[in-house]
Amino acid sequence: MSTRIGAVLLLLLSLAGLMFASVSTFDFVQHLDRQVHDLHCSFAPGLVDNDDGATGCQVTLLSPYSSVMRTSLWGGVPISLGAMTIFALLAYRAAELVGRPAGERRVSAAITLALISIPVLASLVMGFIALEELDAVCKLCVGIYVCSGGLLVTGLATWRSAAREDDLIDGDETPASTRPGSLWLAAGGQLFAFTAVPIVSYAMLAPDHGRFVGTCGGLTQPDDSGDVFVSLHGGGETTIVEVFDPLCPACRGLSERLDASAMHPRLARTAVLFPLDSECNWMVDRSLHPGACRVSKAVLCADDVESVSVTAVVDWAFEHQVELTELGAQDPDAVTKRIAGQFSGLEPCLGSAEVEARLNRSLRWIVANELPVLTPQVFLDGVKLCDEDTDLGLDFALHRMLELHDQGKLAAMAPAAETDEGLVPGSQAPVRPDKARKRKPTSRAVKPTARPSPKPASPEPEPEPVEPEPAESEPSDEPPEPPKTGLPSVEELPDAPQDEEDSP
Repeated sequence: MSTRIGAVLLLLLSLAGLMFASVSTFDFVQHLDRQVHDLHCSFAPGLVDNDDGATGCQVTLLSPYSSVMRTSLWGGVPISLGAMTIFALLAYRAAELVGRPAGERRVSAAITLALISIPVLASLVMGFIALEELDAVCKLCVGIYVCSGGLLVTGLATWRSAAREDDLIDGDETPASTRPGSLWLAAGGQLFAFTAVPIVSYAMLAPDHGRFVGTCGGLTQPDDSGDVFVSLHGGGETTIVEVFDPLCPACRGLSERLDASAMHPRLARTAVLFPLDSECNWMVDRSLHPGACRVSKAVLCADDVESVSVTAVVDWAFEHQVELTELGAQDPDAVTKRIAGQFSGLEPCLGSAEVEARLNRSLRWIVANELPVLTPQVFLDGVKLCDEDTDLGLDFALHRMLELHDQGKLAAMAPAAETDEGLVPGSQAPVRPDKARKRKPTSRAVKPTARPSPKPASPEPEPEPVEPEPAESEPSDEPPEPPKTGLPSVEELPDAPQDEEDSP
C-alpha cells in the first residue's frame, strides 16, 4: 500500500469518526433546553429507525462519564465534542499527508500516528467504563471505537509505507523550514487550535441554568413528625430528602447518578417512600409499578430490623425491578414471598399493621406537602431540585444548591421563567405538547363541581320538597381518613396519571 492510498483511507476513517462524534454531540446539545429528546442511536443516524439499542445511548448520555466540568456548566462539556475535534484534526492531517512531498512523509505519517493514539486510548477507557460501570452499549460510541481501531491499523501501515518511500530517496536534504522539529512543533499548534477553540467556544455559548435553582417549589411541612423518613447510604452532613418508588426506573437512574456524583460525599440521603401502586396508594387508580407497595414495606421493615440494611433492600429492588414488577402484576403475594426468600429477617414484619400504618403516614406526608404524583423528587433544605435537573444537570444544580446552603441563602423562589413545552423526566404521565404549559402535575385538592338540579319533563305541579336522607356509606378497603388537620381528604385527591410513565 502506497503512502497516498493510506492517507486517503485515513481521511475516510477520520470523516466517519467525525460523523459519529458529531451526531453524539448533537444529541447532547439538544438536551440543553432542559427537555427530553429522541436520540439518533444508530450505525446510520437519520437513515434508519432506532431500535432498543437507543436505551444504551440514553444510559451513556445521562451518565456522569459523558462530559467533564459538570459542576461549572449545566451538563458539562461533552466528551464527544473532544472526539469531534480530534477526528477533524486527523482528517486535516490525512489530507495534508496526501500532498506531502517525498522526504517529508515519514515524519508527517509519524505525527499522524501519534495523534491517532488519542482516540484509541480514549476508546479503550470509555469502552471499559461502558461495559463495567454502565453495563450499556451505545451504537454511536461503538462506531467511534471501530473508527479509532481502523485508524490505528491504517496509520501503522501508512507510516511503514512512508518510511520505505523516504529510504529510497538518496542525497535529498530536507529544507530547514520543514525539518522534523518544525513539523512536530506545527502539529502541536494544530492540536491546540483544533481542540481549544471549539471547547472554549462551547463553554462561552452554553446557556446558564443557574437562574432556575430554587424556582421549582419546596416542602411546606418538611418535618418528620410521622416517622416516615428512611436513612439511605451517604455519610455527609447535608441532608437531602428523596421521594422515590423502589420499582421506578427513573428513581434507579437518579440513585446511580447521585452515587457517582462529585457531591455524594457531602450528602446524607434520606428517603420517603411513594409507591405508584394502587394496592396501597389511593392517589392512583391504576398501578404504574405493580408490586411497589410490597417492596416499599420491605424497605420500611429493613429500617427497623437490624439484621437487614435499608441499602441492601433498595439496591436489590433496583437490580430486580423488571422481575418484581412482573410478579406484582400477576400476584402481589408473590412479591412478598420473593422478598421473604431473599431477606428472611423481614418476613415477620412485611404484613404487620405497624408497617402498613407507617407506609400510610408516608403517603399522608406527600399529601401534606402538596407534592405531585411523580417520582423521583429531591429536596435539599426543603427546596426542590427541579425535575429537569435530575439527569444531565444534576451535578451543576446540586453544586449550586450546596453553595447556597453553605451561605444560608437557599430558599424556594418564584419561577424565573416558564420552561419550553415537552416532557419532564420521571415516572409521570406524559403531557401533550399543546397542553404542556397548562397542565402541571399537582396533588392539590380539587373542589367537586356542583351538579345542576333536574328540570321537570312536563308542566305538572312539582312535588313538595323532601328532605334527602343521608346515603349509607359502602364498605371500602381504602384506609380511613385521619383526623381533620387541614390535610386534603381522600375524595379530594387528584386522579392518577392516565398514560404510561416517561422515564429518562
